Amino acid sequence: MSEKSLQGVDIGATALEAAVDKILSSPVFAKSPRQQDLLRYLVTETINGNAARLKGYSIAVEVFGRSADFDPAEDAIVRVEMGRLRSKLREYYQTDGAGDDIVLDVPKGHYAVTSWSRASNVAESIQALSAHPRIREAESKPSLAVLPLINLSPDVCPDYFVDGITDTLIFELSRLSGLIVISRQSSFTYRSTQLPSAAIGEALGVRYLIEGSVQCCDGRVRTTIKLVEASSGIHLWSERFERGKDNLFELQDALALSIAKALQVKLVGSEAALFGNEETNNIEAYDELLHGLECHWKYSPSAVAEARAHFQHAADLDPTYAAAHAWLARALLFQWVMRWDADPALRDQAFEHARLAVSLNRKSPYVLAIMGWAHLWCKHREEAIATCREAVALDPNNFEALLFLSMSLSSAGFGEEALYYIEKARRLNPHSSPFYEFVLGQAYYVLEDYDKAIAAFQRGTELNQTFPPNYVYLSTTYALLGMDELAAKYRKLYYAIMGGDKTRMIVPPWTHAKLEADYRHLLQLAGFDPRYCEVSGTSAP
Repeated sequence: MSEKSLQGVDIGATALEAAVDKILSSPVFAKSPRQQDLLRYLVTETINGNAARLKGYSIAVEVFGRSADFDPAEDAIVRVEMGRLRSKLREYYQTDGAGDDIVLDVPKGHYAVTSWSRASNVAESIQALSAHPRIREAESKPSLAVLPLINLSPDVCPDYFVDGITDTLIFELSRLSGLIVISRQSSFTYRSTQLPSAAIGEALGVRYLIEGSVQCCDGRVRTTIKLVEASSGIHLWSERFERGKDNLFELQDALALSIAKALQVKLVGSEAALFGNEETNNIEAYDELLHGLECHWKYSPSAVAEARAHFQHAADLDPTYAAAHAWLARALLFQWVMRWDADPALRDQAFEHARLAVSLNRKSPYVLAIMGWAHLWCKHREEAIATCREAVALDPNNFEALLFLSMSLSSAGFGEEALYYIEKARRLNPHSSPFYEFVLGQAYYVLEDYDKAIAAFQRGTELNQTFPPNYVYLSTTYALLGMDELAAKYRKLYYAIMGGDKTRMIVPPWTHAKLEADYRHLLQLAGFDPRYCEVSGTSAP
């Protein structure tokens, strides 16, 4: 058998799935549920283009139900079960599968599945199937993207109000364990798009799209929602909803529940109780929050300052509004970390607002994610990781909670686990962002995979030429590798972004003593003055 990539020979996803089904139903595998689950998982992840994230940690957590603190040095389950799987595959192809055309293998030292056809005598990594239109069909959960709802009455209803309804739909649907929901960041790239549904579905890797419109008239909000099969563009379900503006929260619950029902998603555990528990009854406070979000997503110093003012006003209008305090905490932290406002009191103010938000609503995954984020910048290593884990457990579809958890882990020196979560976030946000690339780059940096770290930071600069962290980390990583000219290039670009002010150094997130010491040394090597990013931690509560 000649080992080469099958560029011209396509086994095909259908034939491959049939081969897997035959293996798993054979007498060799019939009484081995662990090996059945393991093989199905490895094949699915490889087909879906996720071979790079197949690590012992991810397999232990997702296949064998190990907890998030799994340590392969203490628990050999993955190594043991992989050995058993390879033995069973050999046994199968010596008995029931002796005449099979398609042969699957998991080479020792690897987790990605390879396949070859006896008829063509050619080997193929089934990663080649990742570009196949059926890439996501192996997922058992319905996957969807909520596209921005169309504002049919912009003269009466501001766009941020309609965007808020879209945001709420994404948020409420993402908390349902029976769904995979694409993040706002990727969904909103298709605002006013003319692309066909098939192209959008393929780009986002989803089966379904939610489309619709909002019209405001005489104090009423009318919303039409459509469930679309992405591949065909067929409208599978549509419904019109109308409520008074004072009953907006009831309208949003009705939209989410109707979509879940149309998709035949069963609410498990306490999920039914998630609806009807709005954090505020104050429509004016809610409107201020939405206005703040419109500003926040622009990610500029002036826009974030304006967002902060709106979030503060929302919290003033309703002091018990947990989301207002959480978003205010985020805006304050963003200004402080980016050095748009160097007031040292900002971090402490942000922490207090985050803590107040948690006291008001600990069941909100977003509130918990922001609390974990605040812990990170206060150098509360264990609290940051634990709180972000809690947020992800409540909402595995929460893209930002996964980002915050990954960064908390890499900042503490847990590179492999950080990489696991940041790559998991990619499924929910196919369209990358400079912040995503930064967090990915940091995970690779901690793992000492500097080429991949540089590639991620570089992609971040290409996505946004004014996002400072990627420039600093490019400069320091090049300095680490002795590439002084490139280190100097990105240092100068960073200073240009900061208006030439060499005292405005972004705050580093490290909670691991050696990583922090190494980073300070690299700042010096790269030509920065590390004194300007000195930040002391605070005692954990």
